[in-house]
Amino acid sequence: MTDRIHTAVLQFLLTHGYKETQEAFVKEAGDKIDFEGIDDLPPLQDSFNDTLQKMTRNFGSLDITQRPEDFEDGDNQFFSTLVEQHSTLHTSNILAIAVDPHTRRIATSSTNREVKLITKFGVTEREYRHHQAPVLSIEFHPSEANWMLTASMDGTAVLVDTTRDGDDDKAVVQRFKDHRKYVVRAIFSPVDGRYMATASYDRTVNVYEYDQGLGHYRLIHQLGPFIGNVEAICFVENAVLVVGVRNDNYLHYIHIPESNTAELRHEKCNMNANNDDWVSFSPVWLSVSPDGRHVLCSTDQSTGRLILFKKFESTQVCNYYDSPSDNQFATRRHAWHPSGHYFYVSGADDHSIRVIETKTGKVVGTLSGGHTAMIRTISVDEQVGLVSGGYDHTMCIWSKPELSVIR
Repeated sequence: MTDRIHTAVLQFLLTHGYKETQEAFVKEAGDKIDFEGIDDLPPLQDSFNDTLQKMTRNFGSLDITQRPEDFEDGDNQFFSTLVEQHSTLHTSNILAIAVDPHTRRIATSSTNREVKLITKFGVTEREYRHHQAPVLSIEFHPSEANWMLTASMDGTAVLVDTTRDGDDDKAVVQRFKDHRKYVVRAIFSPVDGRYMATASYDRTVNVYEYDQGLGHYRLIHQLGPFIGNVEAICFVENAVLVVGVRNDNYLHYIHIPESNTAELRHEKCNMNANNDDWVSFSPVWLSVSPDGRHVLCSTDQSTGRLILFKKFESTQVCNYYDSPSDNQFATRRHAWHPSGHYFYVSGADDHSIRVIETKTGKVVGTLSGGHTAMIRTISVDEQVGLVSGGYDHTMCIWSKPELSVIR
């Protein structure tokens, strides 16, 4: 079966006298060339120019301008000073960290399957081994004190009561086994935790709702399969979830209906500024801004690119570039400062954390000296500060200068 592309290539080779290349091309692709129609095709260069002009016209309508007037000036109030550094909590790489908003205790996980609940001073209060593989994500319930949600490489998510000891699964409140591969994220909806969502490398997202009558979460929606592995999820509102997928140029907004009889609404927003379907990057981490107006997306691009989108829109409000790295295994994470004036970015080859001003995109601070290997996870709590963990087995807490007392 012939096609226009192969025929146009042969026309180009003949026109420019590439005889040897032309003979080899005909030998390998002869059955795909329309020899009779070769003179009817417009020159390949003309086709290229036409396409380029169409692209240029599209660029003229792109909405990718910075909007500094949308943001307040920075106030220089951000976490910048190392106040705690603990390198003996784990004997292996730290994978996930979260701060309990009720008790301010810190949960950490490592590659040896341990999950530890510790104070900010590094005192271990409880240990758990409730998964058969390492835990990749930890989240605390926004309103139910002492409920911790973990997601694991064993394909499960587990709800844990942190008032109980970790032996013999006594602390397990509920175990979720609805995925077939790694569960990379498990999160609660904000405010009341009515909904719970899990993201997996089986290319699906599961949504659960807490049933007051039964006293546990039940699966209400299974979304997918998506085009690739689900890398990132985030609740942007109490009943709206945004999903980021590997090798997909769309963010997927999932509107969860109030009634079980109503249909779930799936809204797609193209991340490409020119609205085409070319995939040049994938989202690896998503978060909603503290004021709820924007979604910040860390990408896997080697330039360290982050994109700030208007919520529910394709509009690129700002593009940020920081911590470029050719390391394909670099883990790129970000976390908002509670004020929204700044956000923290990890993924640099020098194992530092950068503080970026939202309005200007300037790096206003570099948090260095805490880690000697790749930073895998960061989390922010308004009272505790910025907590980081990585492949040097070390957990660090960064706070304001007046609290700088290294232990």
